[in-house]
Formats: sequence, C-alpha cells, structure tokens
Amino acid sequence: MKTPLIFSSFAAIALAAISAHAAIVPVAPVGGEAVSRVPDTQKKVMDLPTLAERVALFREDRENGGKVVRHDPLWRKAKPLTLSWRATEGETGPWKIEIGKDAALLDAQVWYVGVKNVDPATGRETDRDIDGVGGELVSYTVPRANLEVARDYYWRVSGLGKPQEGQKKGPVVRSNTAAFVTEDRAPRWIEIEGRVGNIRDFGGRRTEDGRRVRQGLAFRGQGLNDNSVTGETQGRNRLTVEDVKYFTRTLGIKTDLDLRSKGETADLDESPLGPGVKLVLRSSPCYRAAFNSEANRRTMAENVRVFCDRANYPIYFHCIGGADRTGTLAYVLQGVLGVPKHDIETDWESTFYPNIPDDIHGNEPDFWCRESHLTDGIGKYGEPGDTWQRRCELYLLDCGVTEEEIARLREILLEPAR
Repeated sequence: MKTPLIFSSFAAIALAAISAHAAIVPVAPVGGEAVSRVPDTQKKVMDLPTLAERVALFREDRENGGKVVRHDPLWRKAKPLTLSWRATEGETGPWKIEIGKDAALLDAQVWYVGVKNVDPATGRETDRDIDGVGGELVSYTVPRANLEVARDYYWRVSGLGKPQEGQKKGPVVRSNTAAFVTEDRAPRWIEIEGRVGNIRDFGGRRTEDGRRVRQGLAFRGQGLNDNSVTGETQGRNRLTVEDVKYFTRTLGIKTDLDLRSKGETADLDESPLGPGVKLVLRSSPCYRAAFNSEANRRTMAENVRVFCDRANYPIYFHCIGGADRTGTLAYVLQGVLGVPKHDIETDWESTFYPNIPDDIHGNEPDFWCRESHLTDGIGKYGEPGDTWQRRCELYLLDCGVTEEEIARLREILLEPAR
C-alpha cells in the first residue's frame, strides 16, 4: 500500500544487520489491549434500540446546533489508530511500521514514515524526553489502517540506531512485536486516497444464532467512477493508482457489481479496477421498487446470485453513492444471513448520518421514510411470529432465488458455528 513518505535511505539499508538489542520499545497498544475503531458518536446512535429513539436524538442534536452528531468529523470513518514507541537509545527515523494479523508479520502492511515527537503541551516537535521515563516517546497515527473487526493484530517498528564511529548511518534497529485486538464492533470502515467514500466491509456483524458474517469477502461503497454526464461516455475515474492496487492486491477484489443504470454508466465496459476484475452491470431497483414488480424481483435474484458463486469473491458492490440501491441489496443480504433487524437498520442508517434523508422540507414525519419501504416490503412476507430472517428468505424465494442458492450463500458468507 502507498505510504505517506517513502525514504530511499531506509530502503538502501534494508538488508543491514538488525540489532539484537531491542532499544525501540512499543508503548501502546501492547499486551493484547483492545482498540476501538468505531467512533463514540456512532456507537451512541447505534446503541439506541428503536428508530424513534434514534430520530429523537437527531432532533435534539439539530435543535442544539448539531454540536454532538452533525459536527462529528468521523462519520463514515474509523477512529484513528495511533501507535507509540520509545526510542531508548536515541534511535531515529525514518521509521518502518509493520501491522499484520500473523504473529510473524508475514502478512504485514508497511508504512515508511518520518515522524518526530510532539510535545502535547505546546504542539511543537521536540527531541527531548517529554515524560522523563527515558528515551524519546514517538507517536504516529496510521493512515488508512482499515483493520478488521474483532481480530488479533501484531505490530513492530524499525528505525536507525546511532552510527558507529566512522559510519554515516547507524544500523537498523527493530522493536519486539507488540499485540492488540480490535473491538468486536462493526462496521469496518474502509478509507482510500481517491474520491470514493462510504466504503465498508459487508462482514463483521454477528447473526441471531451467534455466527459472524465473514470479513474480507464483500465490500460496499460508492461508485468507482463518476456518473456519465452525457449518457454516452463514461464518467471520470475516482481512483488513484494506489487505490487500484489496494482494491485488487490487498482486498483481492475479483468482481465489481455495479448497480447503476445504463444512463449513468454509458459505455463503461471494463471495471475501473482494471481488466482483471469482472464487471457486472445491472440496473437495479431500490426501496419500494424492489418489491413492486416481477421484473424488479428478478433483478434482485440476479444480484443475489452473484454472491452465491465462490468464484466471484471478493466482491465490491455499489451504485453511485453506496446508499439506496447498494443499501437495499445489503439490507436483504444481511437479513437472509440472520443479522438482527436492529443491526440491519442501523447499518442502513449509518450511510446517512449525520444527515437524515427525506427531510428536505423539514417535514419531520418523513424522517427515514425510505427505511419503512424496506421494513414494509419484507414485513409482508411470512406469518406472525416468523423471524426477520425467515421473512427475508421468503422474499428471495418469491424473487426466484432457490433454497439451494440461499444455503450456498450462507455457507460462503457465514463463519462456522462455534
């Protein structure tokens, strides 16, 4: 992955002998510490059990100038991951930071950075020992860490030791490996460099029977290129070169499921992720339209079948904003997998926080009325006492998805029961 700063000096000495003395000491997070990735304000909203309570919170926030929710800069973003270490014998950057799920860091993502200590009292860079413990305390907020939910992670940092007499550069010094665990809390927000937002891992949530939706298999978000202006030629690509590498190499995306109409995609015949990614273009309905015609139900079935084929994974699915058409498909998929109805609803709603949709004219009864299209549409299936999962299943059967395909979908996307 791309890093903020690349230093040729570090690359030139990468093969130098690593000091056996671990003079760089990880400070935080260490010892298996739990690290929260979902911002506190998002948790506050998602923890409210009913839609009425969530709407009430936003009304109150709006009446008070939006000081709690609407001004939160972390909506649709993960809480920053900050690593700290102590250079006990004067080690300096550039620093090499490695983070991975493998204890030996064989799968590590790497950042090369030049970061100095910042005195929290003044905000100024300093080389002095701030807290008097001994050795310079260095902290770095890792950009685009994109860590999975409820996973053990390992990290270490390398830097340059003091030069030996007659040498211009010191040896590479590497810290011991430290460990932390990410909080068991979805969503896993994904951040890239380009103009594509609202990206998150479809997985991570637990189902009613305690299983977890697998992470790293399906991702939802905004369109990878702009909508066509003329309806004849495709819109501008929104991705950087590094974004394409991240999607195809790190996430391993094999299928780009684009839910936009022909007028939006125009002559698009290849995924913005490149020719190695299968492009599936299918103009798709959302909200009430997903239930109101046989043709639209067939379209829903065809979209779901993309997820029933292991060869298609990992999948990135999207419309232009990753909200309505994407949100409708995600709602149905989560439902048939057995994700609790509350979690399905708050996942859909999190796309729109802190701006409540359908309130253009200040008509408060319209708060999140599109969500009612989904609950009403699914709610028409089944009998009193049926679970939400069963109702979603009956809807998909009515769309033409078979029981065998639903079973295959669950087998692919759900972790084994414990």
